[in-house]
Amino acid sequence: MQKIRAILFDLDNTLSDFMLMKEEACKAAAHAMVAAGLNMTEKAAYDQLVRTYFDLGLESDIAFTEFLRNTGEFNHKVLAAAINAYLKTKSDCIKPYPRVKSTLRKLQNQSVVLGIITDAPKTKAYQRLLKMGIEPYFKFVVGFEDTASKKQTGLPFRLALSELKKELPDIEESEILMVGDSIERDIQPAKQLGMKTALAEYGQRSKEMMTADYELKGVEDLENIVK
Repeated sequence: MQKIRAILFDLDNTLSDFMLMKEEACKAAAHAMVAAGLNMTEKAAYDQLVRTYFDLGLESDIAFTEFLRNTGEFNHKVLAAAINAYLKTKSDCIKPYPRVKSTLRKLQNQSVVLGIITDAPKTKAYQRLLKMGIEPYFKFVVGFEDTASKKQTGLPFRLALSELKKELPDIEESEILMVGDSIERDIQPAKQLGMKTALAEYGQRSKEMMTADYELKGVEDLENIVK
């Protein structure tokens, strides 16, 4: 079997539980807004806030402002309460999945080159990596701004490949493993470039039809793949 010399990781729902963080942060924001005077129930505020994020994008920086304008109750005090509660809870919830750190350390010790490829804004990606204490394991991060294209287009993968070739000039695509929780965003575009793929089943909220070369019940399963 051909040796895996490099691994590209998706970030959200692959190295940490992004959706759990988003849900808990939105619940905290809804609670804070109602406590600050918003005339809604916490559940109604939470449900509408989540819909606002899905409409604008999960990384939106204007979701709270748009949410309050849409309720017809825009208020700077309520907005401030929401932002404070959201940011505190978000920070508390940004944690790596179990055994992420130990697995990354073992892969690095085996001289496997590690990189990140994400649709998240690059600064936010680095914020999460630094908060989790895992940023030093990665040689580079390819974020949305680097190509202004989503992963489905394949352009971020081509950029990641060029970054890998700076570290390993003779690397072949089949010696690269892409790890992610999405068939559409991670597995398919990596396969199209000839990379090996590993589906992070532990990060999926819903099952997808296609399969990858490997299926991971936990990130530590990578240790057996790379051996």
